Amino acid sequence: MGLSITVNDNPHQLDGPCTVVELLIFLDQPAKGVAVAINDNIVSRSQWQQHQLKANDQVMLFKAIAGG
Repeated sequence: MGLSITVNDNPHQLDGPCTVVELLIFLDQPAKGVAVAINDNIVSRSQWQQHQLKANDQVMLFKAIAGG
């Protein structure tokens, strides 16, 4: 059964259950230098392997920028 989510305001259809790590692989997005928020809640990198995406999740990927 498919899973509909939104990543940075773009709709995506996944084939089935998916973790944050699997999503990054699916999107060909390197994990280094990226922060992830799901439904406006930051998901810590230590939780990416376990955090299962749910139907209609709103995912935001942020690139870390050096400097200040």
